[in-house]
Amino acid sequence: MPNTMETQLAYARLFEDESDAEDGHPWRESVFSVSKGLLSSLQGFLYTMYMSVAVGFFISLFGLVLLVLSVAINKPGAENFINLFHEVKYFYLVIAVLYFTGKYGRLLLAYLTDKRQRANPTGLYRREGMVRIKEGKKVFKAPFIEFDAYLVHTPSGRGGRYFNLVLQHRYSKHQLWMKGLLTDAMDQKEVYAYWDMVQQYMDVTRPLPDVPIFEPFRPRDPVTAQWDERTGRDPFKWRKMSPEAWRETHEKTYRDRLRSTNFHHPCILDAHIQGRGLPLPEEPRGAMLA
Repeated sequence: MPNTMETQLAYARLFEDESDAEDGHPWRESVFSVSKGLLSSLQGFLYTMYMSVAVGFFISLFGLVLLVLSVAINKPGAENFINLFHEVKYFYLVIAVLYFTGKYGRLLLAYLTDKRQRANPTGLYRREGMVRIKEGKKVFKAPFIEFDAYLVHTPSGRGGRYFNLVLQHRYSKHQLWMKGLLTDAMDQKEVYAYWDMVQQYMDVTRPLPDVPIFEPFRPRDPVTAQWDERTGRDPFKWRKMSPEAWRETHEKTYRDRLRSTNFHHPCILDAHIQGRGLPLPEEPRGAMLA
């Protein structure tokens, strides 16, 4: 999924050695957490505000320097500088409040979001072969093989469509929007690639998908550790790669591979399906992947 690679690389680099991997969240070798909510959205808003205000502050300094020079040249005197201070102090007070609210409010929300995610069991459990979905105070639990995968689309608001992946339980109305990693995609094949990755993650006979988010935890999964030892895989293959190196050297190759790959092959669920269950609600409309 090339559109999330830079985020994945940043996540992987948080784990500099094996001891760091003990606290992997939300993705690791046994659980793929899927959660969303107001706190996550607000955290993104505060980060955007913090960065925008920082940029605005440095731009405003240019204007402040011009004002100071103008007073120094045309109206020198302590009183005029004091008046200038009173004219700009409220502007910079607002800048400071927004800056520190964005910076430290985001850190507080990151802590609260992490705490909430850890308390939320919603996700895919590789070693158990289970899916858990928290709805209110109850947790629905069912085997992964009882879920059908749907490629769904929603209007983008600009005449196009966004695509994403939904897992629908075959024998009930429970469904899980797989927005834990893939953001709304403009290319259907990104969703096919995501579904391919999810299947490999849940197949304990195969190694973990070779993507950055799982790299710190590969030595902790027995099948994956054996695979890496046999193939001589570099344990820091992804963590050595910078976002710039990804964009310059690898992104085009991966996108070309994505476009040329035929994802219409049997999935690991086919042998277990004994009739389709409940269809997705009418909105959003989707196509069954498996």
